[in-house]
Amino acid sequence: MNKKIWAIKTTKGNYLYPVFLVLSLLLQTQAHEPLFGLGPHTIYEGGFAIESELETSDGNPVNQLELLYGITPDWAITLAQPYRIKASDFGRITLRTKYRFFRNDMKGASQQAAFHAGVSFPESDGLIDVADYFGGLSFGYESRRHYFFASALYRINNSIGTLQRGNVIRYDIAYGIRPWLLEYLQPDPVFLIELNGDTIAKNTISNTDVSNSGGTIISLSPGLLFSYRNIMLKAGVKIPIINGLNGSQKLPANEYVLGLEFHFPPIY
Repeated sequence: MNKKIWAIKTTKGNYLYPVFLVLSLLLQTQAHEPLFGLGPHTIYEGGFAIESELETSDGNPVNQLELLYGITPDWAITLAQPYRIKASDFGRITLRTKYRFFRNDMKGASQQAAFHAGVSFPESDGLIDVADYFGGLSFGYESRRHYFFASALYRINNSIGTLQRGNVIRYDIAYGIRPWLLEYLQPDPVFLIELNGDTIAKNTISNTDVSNSGGTIISLSPGLLFSYRNIMLKAGVKIPIINGLNGSQKLPANEYVLGLEFHFPPIY
């Protein structure tokens, strides 16, 4: 982007004012997405993003490092590597891709939709000898003030020895609000509230269902996205509120996320 655009003084009577508003909207909303669900945004062509995300669930902190690259304005890939801090070992490497197939920019708002796919590779210790696969869709509506997201994902879990893990359907809706309409070069907080669902098929052992497995969990997840230019701080908590698990299963503990994301080269 030509930096001179940002140096032009605009007023409502200036013919450049609508252009400035559109550019401001697109840049401000570039990386605002749900913390626990999917979003349709892609990074700009040739852009990189690095994210370090600390997640805690059941008392086991995991630091996840992610590297994202924009192949085209509508197509991006991400490589994610978790590191389990207490166990001092690495988890499954995940390769994800996202293709934005729909975009409709309106006056003061934008609609987008994207296809997601990925593969989670075996762990290095050999305990898991096959990969898992997933695919999904996401939709987003954004204005300078309000955000709305919806997504669904299907994950195919492969077996561990004689144990066949149940496949998972994930579905999410999210609403976000920007309380203060600030400019791109100012600190920009956005508050989110998400409703996240997981419906899990029963595990099987030697083609026999495991009764205490599978079911549905619904969670409520408040969060915060705080961005300044090309840096974003993310924080949120995922709280299970509806337990529809089969048989005798422990409801998962709250899941906490704290992340820091950098985009480069920065656009301003």
